[in-house]
Amino acid sequence: MLLCLAASMQLWRSRLGRMMYSMANCLLMMKDYVLAIDMYHSVIQYQPEQEPQLLSGIGRLLLQIGDIKTAEQYFQEVEQISPKLGNELQQNVIIQMNRAFLHLGQNNFAEAHKFFTEVTKLDPSNPVANNNAAVCLLYLGKLKDSLRQLEGLVQQDPKHYLHESVLFNLTTMYELESSRSTQKKQSLLESVACREGDSFNIQCLKLL
Repeated sequence: MLLCLAASMQLWRSRLGRMMYSMANCLLMMKDYVLAIDMYHSVIQYQPEQEPQLLSGIGRLLLQIGDIKTAEQYFQEVEQISPKLGNELQQNVIIQMNRAFLHLGQNNFAEAHKFFTEVTKLDPSNPVANNNAAVCLLYLGKLKDSLRQLEGLVQQDPKHYLHESVLFNLTTMYELESSRSTQKKQSLLESVACREGDSFNIQCLKLL
């Protein structure tokens, strides 16, 4: 009886944690960053095993709103508690990603690129690291290298890289690189039409 009760309690705590996580994401979409951060903190109480990921998410959110100092404090805390993840590869990936995003927030694109590249060595299929590594190359004035890297990713692994944020970056590079950008965008649209549903937001291709 006690075992059944404990299992039920654990189940409902997990459900509550997922519900609160969804609420936090909704607040984030509404740009209510203060309440979103509070809600993410509350989720940790119900999903303590996710604490490194949740604190990393809060730190990256703080970078987006320009609070670099507080973000750095969160990232430092993540490095201290990362053994909770229990997986050395996962620990290294999350730490290197946080360092990369911190440098990105500081406009230190060379260092950011270095850390994003380290992540791609640990996890070659990581779409966030690959996409951001290419963006860093763009900011470093290496448009052709950046374009080559992003185009290669989309062609080699469309399942992961025919994504709105990746395609937005790629079409922006096309506009910077060539007067034939419209033709290249239309080619991307054809690839999207073959693989994605009607819900795909084609505005990321900037065809209008």
